[in-house]
Amino acid sequence: MIKLNTVEIIEIIKKQIPKVMNIKPVELKFTDDFGRASLAGTEHKFTLTNQHYSAKVMDCVLETQVRPILMCEIIYFLKCEFIDGHVEVRLDYDASSEGGHEPTASAVITFDHATQLGLEELADLIDLALHMNDKAWFEELSSQYVKTKAGASIR
Repeated sequence: MIKLNTVEIIEIIKKQIPKVMNIKPVELKFTDDFGRASLAGTEHKFTLTNQHYSAKVMDCVLETQVRPILMCEIIYFLKCEFIDGHVEVRLDYDASSEGGHEPTASAVITFDHATQLGLEELADLIDLALHMNDKAWFEELSSQYVKTKAGASIR
């Protein structure tokens, strides 16, 4: 499982937009202009998720125009980065006067572990997780390695 924050999500979108859309954004910014009344003066919090597939959640500022970015496009850009992953995006808005109007973005990418890796492949991935200092992935792979090894010795 991989967890991404607002900055990481924006960096991936910046990387993927030129590849997928063949345009170069000048600026990317989240918006609250997704078909509901303006947030100004409201005193509540709300969340957008993958279920809000067609909501406009970002503005992609180009040299001569502003192009909307929909939730489905953010999901797609993240899927382009993590090809075999299942992507769950969450935008938390705080519309209170003391909260900013920029959402806090997060994404969780999970992978189907139905594919059984051999001990050698798992050992290579464990080495990679160590090299990347990814403790969560290391622990996940180590656990899978122990289970795979125990299963192999029973057969």
